[in-house]
This record gives sequence, C-alpha cells and structure tokens, in this order.
Amino acid sequence: MNEPIRFNRSNLSRNIAYTAIHVFAFFLLYQLSDFITPFLGALIFYVLFTPFMSKLTLNYRWRKEWSALCIIIVSLFIVLIPLLLLSYMLYEKVNEVISNHEALLEFSRTINQRVYELAGIELITAENIKSLQTTFAEMVPSLLGQSFYLLGNIAMMYFMMYYMLTNIERITQATNSYLPFGQENIRLLAQELKSMTVSNSIGVPLVAVAQGIAAGVGYSVFGLPDPIFWAVITAFVSILPVIGTTLVWAPAALYLMAGSSLMMGIGLLVYGGLVIINIDNLARLFIQKQFADVHPAITIFGVIIGLNLFGLPGLIFGPLMLSYFVMFIKMYRRLYVQTEASATPEQPS
Repeated sequence: MNEPIRFNRSNLSRNIAYTAIHVFAFFLLYQLSDFITPFLGALIFYVLFTPFMSKLTLNYRWRKEWSALCIIIVSLFIVLIPLLLLSYMLYEKVNEVISNHEALLEFSRTINQRVYELAGIELITAENIKSLQTTFAEMVPSLLGQSFYLLGNIAMMYFMMYYMLTNIERITQATNSYLPFGQENIRLLAQELKSMTVSNSIGVPLVAVAQGIAAGVGYSVFGLPDPIFWAVITAFVSILPVIGTTLVWAPAALYLMAGSSLMMGIGLLVYGGLVIINIDNLARLFIQKQFADVHPAITIFGVIIGLNLFGLPGLIFGPLMLSYFVMFIKMYRRLYVQTEASATPEQPS
C-alpha cells in the first residue's frame, strides 16, 4: 500500500520564510536601484581607507567622526580634482569652438577638400553639419542634467561612506553574523575583496595615466595642437574596452595628414599603433599585477556591463562587480562543490 503523503510543517514554514525574504529583498533592491552607484562608490572608499581609518583612531587616538571627515576631505581631492580638471578643459575647448566657429568651419572645409582629393571621400556635407548642430543642441541640457545627477550621487556616496567608516566594528560583526561562511572563508573573502577593489580602482586609473603620458609625448613630438588636453582625453577614453585610445590618436593622425603635415600624421599613426596601444599591455603588466591578478577579460566585459548599468561610473564599478561575481563563484566552489566531492566515498571497483 502506498503511504499517505505527509507535509513537514517545519520545512514548509522555512520555505515560506525563505521565499518571503527573497521577495522583500528584490523589492527593496528595485526601489533602491538609484542608490546602487553611490553605495558601490562608498564601498570602494570604505575598503581602500579602512586601514587609514584604523590608524587614525587606534594609533593617533582621533575620534571616529574627525577621522571619517579627514578621509572624506582627502578622497574629495582624489575624486573631484580630476573631474574638475577635465570639466574645465572641456569647457575651455567648447568655448573656443563657439567663439571661433567660422574659423573652424573654414578649416573643416579645407580638410574636407584635402581628403576628397586624396581618397575621393567627402567627410563634411550640409547634412552632417545640420546633424551635428542638432546633436549638440540636444546634448547640452542632457549634460546639465547628468551633472546635477552626478553631484547628487557624490553627496549620497559620502553620506554612506561616513556611516560606514564610523561603524566599522558594527559592519564587521554584522558581516560575520550574516554571511553563510566560516571564519576562515570570511577572512579569505575579505582579502580577495580588498585585492580586487585595489586592483580595479587604483590599477586601472594608473594604467590610464601611463597611456595618457605616452600619448601626450607623441602629440607634442608630432605637432598636434593642445597636446596636454588631448593627452588627458586619451587617458580617460583608455578605460573603454577594445577601441580605447584609438578614438583619439587615430583621428588626430588623420587631422595632421589632412591639414598641416602628411609625414607628421603618418608618424603619429605609426606611433599610436606601436607605442600608445602597447603601453596598455606593459603598464597593466607592471602596475595592475602588483595588486591582484585580474584577467583582462574581466576588465573588458566589466566595462561593457558597467556602462550599460551605471553610465560613466560603470568604468570602475563594472569590472568590480564582475570580479566580485567570479570571487563568489570561487567561494561557492570551495565551500560546496569541493567539500561534497571530498566527502563522497569512492565506489569499489
């Protein structure tokens, strides 16, 4: 006779509670999705500055509040100075273009004529100019909106960062209590989290700076106008996957070939293909490897994912998220797959 099916009330209650927790978690994440970017930024600075915070509070006996404010001021210079520098340079360049738009159009016509004579291609047409004007008119309000959105995110990030830094002990205790891992695995998790965070948030900008310096040297040697400005732009776009710095030095070489000097343009084209591109590999080898052995594929796909999710901040947060995902897979494999494999008795042959 078939035995009647019996429901285990304990398992049923546990499954209902488990489902309810996940439903509420997804609902809260959806409602707080606009704050994910500030939270990730606060988490990065928290990981980077926790040793400095401990040194101020333990070695120098500073109050937690003053220590956190000191770290916030230091990080403000790290974050805002590059952004303000780039914004100022872009503003000056846009203002220069607006003030001398007739000279720019005349020069564009000259380049267009030169390219047409050399390659039979007409780069600039009336339709292209009209399209650029429309795009520029639509871009200005969008940039203003993005600027206010960015300032709001920065303010929220520092609010979260201040709370994290002044509650390090509580955060550590909560992490140890709620993570479903043993103490040894939590320690390994913290080590990998720190190494990957440092590698992506410090190594990537240092690689970008190295490429910007190499590009600036080439721009100066081959006579590109405003080499410092274009070197800064090259450093920023170097974080983009696949194309990266090619977005700057390749059009700059074509600009020189079509305008002032054919040989200088060819020289910059060769320099970009041999030096600027390969600086990325060399710098990544000597800089980023010092922090953590992050595979280049994580950086490339992480940037693609990050740009789609977070926009410009995704250049840093994307690779971090993908690194954390790979890290959690390793943790799961170490905890469950390898443990179950070692616990399974061998079958007699």
